[in-house]
Amino acid sequence: MEAKAGRDTHSRRIGVMVALAVAAAGACAAAVGLTLSGNRSSNPALEAEIRAAIIAVPIAVGLYAWNRDPWKRFARLLVLAGFAWSLTALAQSGNEVLYSAGRVFGWLVEPLLIFLVLAFPTGRLTARPERALVAGSLLLVALLYLPTMLLVDAYPTPSPWTSCGGDCPPNAFMVLGSEPGFVDAVIVPVREIATVLLFSGVVLALAARIRKGTPLMRITLVPVLAVAILHALAMIGGILARRWFPGEPAEVLAWVIALSFAGVAVGFMAGLSAWRLFENRALRRLAAGFASHSPALTLSETADLLSESMDRSLEILHRPREAPDGWIDMQGMPSSLVSSGRARCVTEISGDDGRVVAVVHDPALRDDPTFLDVARASVLKALELERLSAELRSSLRELSESRARIMAGADRERQRIERDLHDGAQQSLVAVRIRLELAGELLRENPAGAEQLLRNLSGDVDDALEQVRSLARGVYPSLLSDRGLGEALRAAARRSPVPITIDAGGIGRQSPMVEAAVYFCCMEAIQNAMKHANGVGTIAVSLAADRDLCFEVRDDGSGFEMDQVMSSAGLTNMSDRLAAVGGVLAIRTVPGTGTSVSGTVPLNINGNGNGSRAARDGLAYSVAPQV
Repeated sequence: MEAKAGRDTHSRRIGVMVALAVAAAGACAAAVGLTLSGNRSSNPALEAEIRAAIIAVPIAVGLYAWNRDPWKRFARLLVLAGFAWSLTALAQSGNEVLYSAGRVFGWLVEPLLIFLVLAFPTGRLTARPERALVAGSLLLVALLYLPTMLLVDAYPTPSPWTSCGGDCPPNAFMVLGSEPGFVDAVIVPVREIATVLLFSGVVLALAARIRKGTPLMRITLVPVLAVAILHALAMIGGILARRWFPGEPAEVLAWVIALSFAGVAVGFMAGLSAWRLFENRALRRLAAGFASHSPALTLSETADLLSESMDRSLEILHRPREAPDGWIDMQGMPSSLVSSGRARCVTEISGDDGRVVAVVHDPALRDDPTFLDVARASVLKALELERLSAELRSSLRELSESRARIMAGADRERQRIERDLHDGAQQSLVAVRIRLELAGELLRENPAGAEQLLRNLSGDVDDALEQVRSLARGVYPSLLSDRGLGEALRAAARRSPVPITIDAGGIGRQSPMVEAAVYFCCMEAIQNAMKHANGVGTIAVSLAADRDLCFEVRDDGSGFEMDQVMSSAGLTNMSDRLAAVGGVLAIRTVPGTGTSVSGTVPLNINGNGNGSRAARDGLAYSVAPQV
């Protein structure tokens, strides 16, 4: 549906543009016909071609940029101005009504042209002086030009809209028998003075825009506004020349006025081409800069590349996490989005990790989709690389700390085994040896006593064997490797003084590393429950396996405050065990209602410790509210 709607929209746009092109061709043909029929110049064919070009050029340029951001609004106004100018070709006719209508349309075209150049390049008036000049031009035409079409015998010549001189048709809209004297004595001088002042204001406004524009803004501003200034100066000169220097100077200025109208469109096309050339060069420089740097560009390096390639004044600011309302630059110094004395625009970009970056750049780039897309993609890539780098550094630090803890734990475990062997099984075996030696000494003197002593040794040997078996279970229970995780936990539950239920149906066999990590985590959680959970009555262990191996150890004891045990060695060891196989540990406790220790180990790993992102985050604490 969306594709069909897009095709329909595109087809409608093409249809509109074709219709406008056909209408423009008709307007040009009409202008040629009227110019040739008037036959008031020494070379009517050349003049007809020029008049047609003055109409065709603005419309053609406007259609070319019809859908090009950010100039499409101005381009459409340019097309409108071209058709409006085509109506002035009626002044080439020898018919009184058509000629008079063409002269009136000539007055109406000038406010449109003033609006067009003052609204460049956005097609909107943004400043109060510009709106005042456009309003002034409309009032001037409405109050001092249009009423005179009912009062004058003839329109002033020479004119940009016609080539007739002294043989122009009379005014067909005259409603009086003769022209009142106050028109030439009062109205005409006043409107000429007002027109000179108006176009002087336009010249000053356009010159100020060029002066205040940034280097990038001048790429498109200068070609258009320079021609517009020429047009305004020609209007001023034409009015003055018509009064004091009639004849050839006034005729030349009339042609300058007419040609400068099309010159605005040519200037727009030149500025558009210059901007496209700037974009292409900037993108090539940017691509070369990315190619010459390492792929892992920092945000600061990205800012330097964008600045060197597209906008020398570009800055990138970001919000520090400790001061979310402020901004700092790439050197870590406090900065502001608003820079005094410079026209700047701000484009904010948010990364996936919540970081907000402000790209402060030239206003000429504000509505340029190419720049915005490139800047956004470059900044987001730099943010993602910095985030991944930070995660990598954190993971490496956690890995180093985890390995240190595991090594320390292994040393403690070796010391415990050595201590248990020395204090337990070794002492029992030494005692058995001593009693065997005593039995050997008694064997000759008191055979019956030696026999009784040997019979008593069986209990000591059984005790030593049980100590060795218990020690072996603590190191790695044979049942775990032979029968799997479920059976090993059930065996441990049978030896427990606290009732333990085991739900481990359907988990199957997993890799030895995974089974060992989950087994010892469950055993640690069980021992913690029996040791620290006051009033514990039952302990429930549940396991499930799908894409992950999940386990949970719940007790009904008194619970505890998380901040009391967050750094305990037992929890850290459990977390390290799971992290080594890519797992993550979570603890949920509510004082008075028990504790739940759960863990998840992904089963799509190869046992080398590379797990999910969640696993690398280590121990996660979840504390439910008290109820």
